[in-house]
Formats: sequence, structure tokens, C-alpha cells
Amino acid sequence: MTDATDTKRGVLIVDDDPILSAIAQVFFQKRGWGEVHTASNGRKALDFMDGHTGAIDFILCDLNMPEMDGIEFLRHLKERAYLGAIAILSGERDVVVKTAGSLAASHNLNIVGALKKPLKIVDLETIVGQLGTDTTRTMDDAPILLTVNDLRIALASGHIIPHYQPKVSTVDGAPVGVEALARWQHPGFGLVGPVSFIPMAEQNGLIEELTEVMISAALHDMQAMRRRGIDIKMSVNLSAASLSRLEFPDELAWLLDAADLQCGDLVLEVTESNLVQKTATSTEVLARLCMMGFGISIDDFGTGYSNMEQLREFPFTELKVDQSFIREASHDQFAQASVEASIKLGKQLDLRIVAEGVENSTDWDYVCQAGVDEVQGFYIAKPMPMDELVPWLDNRAASRLRVV
Repeated sequence: MTDATDTKRGVLIVDDDPILSAIAQVFFQKRGWGEVHTASNGRKALDFMDGHTGAIDFILCDLNMPEMDGIEFLRHLKERAYLGAIAILSGERDVVVKTAGSLAASHNLNIVGALKKPLKIVDLETIVGQLGTDTTRTMDDAPILLTVNDLRIALASGHIIPHYQPKVSTVDGAPVGVEALARWQHPGFGLVGPVSFIPMAEQNGLIEELTEVMISAALHDMQAMRRRGIDIKMSVNLSAASLSRLEFPDELAWLLDAADLQCGDLVLEVTESNLVQKTATSTEVLARLCMMGFGISIDDFGTGYSNMEQLREFPFTELKVDQSFIREASHDQFAQASVEASIKLGKQLDLRIVAEGVENSTDWDYVCQAGVDEVQGFYIAKPMPMDELVPWLDNRAASRLRVV
């Protein structure tokens, strides 16, 4: 890892307390950062950024400021597609800081931490130390300006491809499945993440075509894994459009049969938001899929509006606890209570419990102790193309090592 003095990264401190700003300014200067700028409120910060030609890689932002507060300032950063790291600084109640962080996340901003006032240098040191030298998001996370016609061409030309994220057992760390996640291999931008095209597909009638492309590619790759003796389940995401077609179960079963695969080899993940509006059609489609032997997973559990009703009304076989709760559970009482309640409910309904978003050993230890069956997240492996997945699975099986 190179030192910050090699990169000369720019910093902007946005706070109406001149003493705090001066302390933070000295902090960054002593650690070899590049230009360190200050602004006393959000409006002045935006004016500075609009006229500044250099890069601003890190913003330390107070919430409660005159003229333009930090929450409004975060919205304007979203409108400017700011990709650098942001740390929130506030003397407000924890619930206000948490709400601001959630709002920033919904803006797709790169929030790296929250600091309480009065500022403690050791806390700032911890956040800055975790950044390394790369404070900006990758192409996979960053919004990219693409058109609907670009997406149509990509779907027709085979540029929408699956990357696979492994799922492992909490008992012994052995691989038990993979989830197929859509990526766009763009000829100009490189690998583009789903945030840049999934909403576009949903809003322009292309999501069902995208789902078909992903299922076709996933089944092809599953055939290749079976030929190598790799027998794990494949998870794919379903859209609301798929659930609105009565013929979908028969079409999917035919595809599995043509590929010489069993319906039980496939797990169909459905987000809560796709099921908020319960219809007779969606109920029939899911019931038939379940009877055919497909696994049915409720994804992002805990983020919807009618958890209990959906678990009662639809024939799920798996419950995936949303990553936003998993990441906070080891140190946040509300997140911990949400995770434990979800696990207890899932166990009572005889569902397999999957924790997504496990990023470190603390997360792993917590979900294992809490009773989760399977784990998915960067701590295990990032999503990867098929040519990397097979060696990863082979090495994992050969090593027979438990994740520690």
C-alpha cells in the first residue's frame, strides 16, 4: 500500500465551527494529504466545488449548519454525481445521524463513516485509515450515463453477462450455491454494475428480456459445472414481470428439462418490493413453481412493507436477510434485533436462512452464532465471471478449510 503523500488527495471540510475545521485541517495536512479546503456550510461548499478544478476525494460534512445543512448538501452531491468518500460529522442524536446515512446510501453516495461531536482524532484516524489510497468508487458502483437503446443493443449482442457470488455453509464453509448477478460488459466503459442499468430495464419494459438472458446464461454455465462434477444450486433473480405471466412456470421447467437439469437445481429469488401488490396471478405462478420443485427465496427480507403477510401468503423455501441489517448487526441494537427476529421467524417456518452482505470476520462470527444456514458476501468472495468461479470452487473443495 502506498502512502497518502504519493497520491495528494484533496479534502473538503464542511462545518460552521472554525475551531473544529482548523483541527481537521491540520489533521489531514500532517498526514500528507494534498489540498485541504474548508467551507462553513453546504452552500459555500457547493460554490467552491463548482469553481474548483482539482479533485476532492474526501468530504467531512457536518449535518447542522446555517444556510444549507448537511442533509440538503448530500442531495446536491448526488445531483453532481460525486463519487469520492464522505464522512458525516454531527452532534445530533444517533437516530438523526443514522437517517442521514440511510438517505446518503439511497443517493448512492460513498458514505464511509459517521463521527460524533466533539470530534475525536482517534475516531477520524480510524475512518481515514480504512480508506487506503483509493477513496473513490469503482466503475461497478458508479452511476454511468447510458441510454435505453444502448441496453437493447447490449441484450441483443450478449453484453449482459452473469457474475457469480458463492454461498457457503456456516457448518463447514463448503460451497452450497452461487447467485447469478447481472453485469454489463460495455465496450467503452468496461464492466458496468447493475445500478446503472437494472432500473432502466424496469422502467422501459426490458426487465423480462434481461431476466431471460440471465436465466439462459446461468443454465448454460450450470451445465458446464455439472460436467465438471460441481453439484451446487444456482440462484437467479425474478422480476415482477415474470410473476405476472401464467405461462412462466411451464416455460422455465421446459428450459431446465432441455438442459438436462432438475427444477430443484434452481433457486428463484424474489424481492419483497415485487410482492407488495399481491395478485391472483403472482400467487398462482409462485405456487406452481414451488410444486414443480424450484426453490423460492424472499430476497432483501426486512426492507419491505408486509413481511409477515408475504411469508404467510407465498410458498417460500428460503429467507435472505438483507445486507443492510447484517452489516450493522454486530454493533447496532435495532439491526441486531431485526436479524434475530428474521432468523427466528424463518426457522419456525422451516425456511433455509441466508445472510447476504457478510464482509468481515465479525459479521461471519455473528451470523454463525445467530443460527444462519448459509452466507454470502465479500468475506467469502466477490461476484466473479464463470472462468474464475470454477477454479475458486475447485480450490475451495480441495482445501476443505472452514472460514475463520
